[in-house]
Amino acid sequence: MKTEEITPWEQFQVELSARGFPTTYNSPEDFIAAIKSDFERGGLHIARQLAFRAVELYPEHEKIKYYAHVLAPPKVTVSPSSPERRKMVAANQDWLKKNRIKYLNRWVAVYNGELLADAASIDELVVQLDDIKGVLITVLY
Repeated sequence: MKTEEITPWEQFQVELSARGFPTTYNSPEDFIAAIKSDFERGGLHIARQLAFRAVELYPEHEKIKYYAHVLAPPKVTVSPSSPERRKMVAANQDWLKKNRIKYLNRWVAVYNGELLADAASIDELVVQLDDIKGVLITVLY
């Protein structure tokens, strides 16, 4: 799997210029406007690079932190599977198939094929749970 490299800012400014973007940003709002503009053009690369640069310059700005988090490359963690884990996943999937209609548009927490809790929102759901390790949390559509 290829990971995206962060281009040094000076080099990235050349790319910005070539694509018709400004190369100087004087405020968090300038960065946010450029990030939104890239999305309107259907892009992600420019927006991601701008968010990385903006969070370097404005690490405490809430919207900048939000964009940097949302635009960060996805992280995938793989845990070794075991027969017990595969059995639990199968039990959860079976529960979802059998109960999807009953809990339509509801958030559910399922562990080893057993419903632990359900709620209208994820916030309402997680307050009902003591520990979420290994718990399948999803909304049913």
